[in-house]
Amino acid sequence: MNTEHPGATPEGGGISSHTGKGSGARFSNNFDFLRFAAAAVIVVTHAYALRLGYVGVGMYDPVILIGQAALAGLLVTSGYLITASWDSTASPLRFAWKRFLRVVPALVLAILITLFVIGPLMTSLPPGAYFGAIFSPAGLATAPFFEDGSAIGLFQANPWTYVNGSLWTIPVEIAMYGVIGLLGIAGLLWRRSALLGVMGINILLWIAWFDDPRMAKIRFTLYFLIGAYLYLHRERIAYRPVIAGALLLLLGVSALTPYLTVAGVIAIPYLVIYAAHLPVPFLNEFGRPGDFSYGIYIYHYPVQQVLIQATANTLLLPALCGLSFLVAFPLAFLSWHIVEKRALAAKNFGTADLRRVLGLPSLPEPLTGPEAARK
Repeated sequence: MNTEHPGATPEGGGISSHTGKGSGARFSNNFDFLRFAAAAVIVVTHAYALRLGYVGVGMYDPVILIGQAALAGLLVTSGYLITASWDSTASPLRFAWKRFLRVVPALVLAILITLFVIGPLMTSLPPGAYFGAIFSPAGLATAPFFEDGSAIGLFQANPWTYVNGSLWTIPVEIAMYGVIGLLGIAGLLWRRSALLGVMGINILLWIAWFDDPRMAKIRFTLYFLIGAYLYLHRERIAYRPVIAGALLLLLGVSALTPYLTVAGVIAIPYLVIYAAHLPVPFLNEFGRPGDFSYGIYIYHYPVQQVLIQATANTLLLPALCGLSFLVAFPLAFLSWHIVEKRALAAKNFGTADLRRVLGLPSLPEPLTGPEAARK
C-alpha cells in the first residue's frame, strides 16, 4: 500500500460515515479502526468529565485534551472522505441523499430512545408533566441536543445535566457537508484559493475567540476543512515517517505551552491520514463486522448519565467506562445492523427517482455535467 500518496474510499466520513466503494476499497485502509478508536477515547473522556462535572475540569486537563484530539481525528477523516464522496458522486442531490441516509435515521432513533425510553425511566417529573415538558417551549428549545436536561427533569442531581452533549458536533458536521457541496456546485472546490479562503476566515474567528472555551470550538471545523484539502491535493502530499515523527515531536513539545491546540491543528490532520494508510492487515480488516463508531458516539453519553444517576455517582472511572461500553456497544451493534446498514442500502436510489419523489425540478445542466460528476 502506498503511504506516500494515498488514495481514498469515497463513501466515507468521520463521526457519522461509512467508508467504501465496494468492500475492496473500504478494507484497504484503517479509517474504520481510527474512527472506532476515536469514539472509544471520547467515551472515556466524557466519563471523566461527567463524573466531575465540567466546571471541575480544567481547560488544559490532559484527559480532556486527549478527547479533543480524538474528536479532531474524527473530523479530519470526515473532511477527507466526505470530499472524496463528493468527488465520486454524480450529482449534488445524490450527495445530499447519501449524507442524509448516513446521519439522520440512526440519529432520529437515538433521540426517540432518549426521549421515550430513557426519559420516562429517569426523569424526576411525573409522567404527565414529563411529556408536557418535552413539548413545552423550554423542552423544544433543548431538543434534540439536550444541553439542559433539567428542562425535562433529567439528571438534575448529576454533576452535569446535559442529556447528550455529544450531539453538538452533528449540526457542525452537516454544515461542513454544505460547505463542500456549495463549493462543489460553484466549481470552486478544486481551486486551492477557495478552500484556503474559508480556512482563513475560520482562523480569524478562532483567534478572536481563542480565550472563550465555548466559541473556540470553531477550530474543530478547521480539522474538517484541512481533511478536505488533504484529499483534494493527495497526489501532491507525501506521507513519510520522518514527517510524522517531527509532527509528533511538535505535539509533545507544545504540550508544555498554552498553544497545544494550535499545534494540534498543524499536526493532527497529517498524522491521521498517515495512520489511515499504514499497511497493517488487521487494521485494514477491522470494520468487516460493521461500522459501530457512530452508534457508540450517539449513545454513550446518555448511557453514562443514566449510570451516574442510578449509582449516585459512586462508580470509579474504570467502572463507569467499562459499563458504558457494555451498554453502548450493543446499542451501536443494533443501530448498525437494524438501521444504518439498511439505510445505506438505499444510497443508490436513482437521482431521477429522488427528484420525482421529492417533487424537485431537474437541475441545470452545469450541475449535472461531467464537471460536477467528476467520475
